[in-house]
Amino acid sequence: MTDPASAYRIGKVMAVTGDQVFVALADPDMAEPASGVPPTMTVDIPSAAGPTPLLIGQPGTFVMVSLPAGFLLCMVTGIEMKEERISSADLKQADQEATLLLDRVSRSLATVPVGTIDTSGLFERGTDTMPTVNAPVFAVDAGMIDRIYAGYAEGDFSLGALSLIPGQAAKINLDAFLTRHAAILGQTGGGKSWTVASVVQKICELPQSTIVMFDLHGEYGATFGDCADVISAADLELPYWLMNSEELLGLMVDRSESAAPNQIAKFKELLQAAKESHGENLALGIPKITIDTPVYFDFAALVDRFRALDVQMVQGSTKDIKGPLHGQFTRLLMRIDSRLNDRRYDLIFNPTTYATSASMDVLFRRLLGETTGARKKVVVIDMSNVPFDVRASAISLILRCLFDFAYWYRRLNRVKYPIAVFADEAHLYLSDRDSNAEAARSSAERIAKEGRKYGISLTVISQRPRELSSTILSQCGSFLCLRISNPDDQAYVRNLLPDSVRGITAMFSTLRRGEAILLGDSVMMPTRIRIDRPEPAPESDDASFARAWALPPVDIDMPAVLAAWRNQSV
Repeated sequence: MTDPASAYRIGKVMAVTGDQVFVALADPDMAEPASGVPPTMTVDIPSAAGPTPLLIGQPGTFVMVSLPAGFLLCMVTGIEMKEERISSADLKQADQEATLLLDRVSRSLATVPVGTIDTSGLFERGTDTMPTVNAPVFAVDAGMIDRIYAGYAEGDFSLGALSLIPGQAAKINLDAFLTRHAAILGQTGGGKSWTVASVVQKICELPQSTIVMFDLHGEYGATFGDCADVISAADLELPYWLMNSEELLGLMVDRSESAAPNQIAKFKELLQAAKESHGENLALGIPKITIDTPVYFDFAALVDRFRALDVQMVQGSTKDIKGPLHGQFTRLLMRIDSRLNDRRYDLIFNPTTYATSASMDVLFRRLLGETTGARKKVVVIDMSNVPFDVRASAISLILRCLFDFAYWYRRLNRVKYPIAVFADEAHLYLSDRDSNAEAARSSAERIAKEGRKYGISLTVISQRPRELSSTILSQCGSFLCLRISNPDDQAYVRNLLPDSVRGITAMFSTLRRGEAILLGDSVMMPTRIRIDRPEPAPESDDASFARAWALPPVDIDMPAVLAAWRNQSV
């Protein structure tokens, strides 16, 4: 613990609000011990190796405020200097006395409390005691910051280096980052893909990591090398029989129709019968098959049964009359036919690889990277060629299946099987505002609310935090915030954070590319980090108009581009 007698005093508290402490910097005093801050804003801190220069007042640095039993560690969010006006009376008196008046200036820091340091040197986040005016304020050297980080981070997991102390690794608590869910937020061009790639590459250094990533732009195909299995849209199959009843009904039934109750009731009845009567399922020895049991059934036969009921005629007293459900399924069948005739839905309704209940084992081994002889730590699901409405259904099914797997693995083995899900461009399919995203959003919200109990984590990546599910963001324990310039997005993120650190959002617009502020449970205190460069980097670099347009003109292979577009493949 820093001894107050030997600490370098830089000023005193001049004002305290509910979530901020304002510090008046003192003029330099060369008496022993030295104190105050010179106009250069650089002070020499005593250390075992001799005086160490330290720049005071830079946003993101720290100061210590004296408390009755310890210190309050505060992060600097702003600095201000004011020149005091000399009154006319003072000027007149100085003129009469032939004296020279110097400009009087005052310098102050705006800070936010981070945590307390007790008399034994133990750091604890938050505080139940705030300082009062005139409390002395001291400089904080890099050694203390290093000790605080080392005391909190479990293991040696680092995202990069502290921006203000480049030699200091930015260690975090990986368990807290993943278990309590996380959000990586920042405007386009701020370095989100770089950051995500760097984080996942570092996680891949752990021998048994299991990561499932949704890649919406095909950026990460070559980023993780041999550690990854990239499942492209062409290879993606998520068979209908894995869907639960609500997911199937969501694809087929319009609940606003007057016939919807009959459609739902009959669909559940026929679905139950189709699963129970299938020969393979009878051999599985399942005591009780329900409408949600993930077993194969013949979807075409189920649809044919609906067609028969929709045109059914029954014997009347004198002639055949319409059956009790005649015409009730016409619109339902139109929607089903629309899905079946839409080739984009082949990955769901026309599976070729996963067309039996036994194939479920192979499918989940692929989804979790548990392929025989070549285990993969990252499974990248390339959704770049999947249309939006199909994409939402596919992501919903994957998220729900991963949750159910984690749930039953824990029930069976009494231990958890940790799975980390990274949802890139999450605002496109986990939005509060889009009714088409309801299924995917509900599956993700379930993971956000309950996943911690079963070892499945969710990390959402987005450039539009306002469009993300508020339920998901409210469950995130860590926020890795890159540059955010939009005032509305800044305000939204500010409202997600505890009162004590909201002032830090003022720094979001000044961050460099690949630089972030990490807040939350995974780090001992708000931290400005220079993210390590991923190697290799994702394919997300900006296009260079100047460089491309400076090259000699070349003929475009137009037929090849159009063929790839039409075929949806390269």
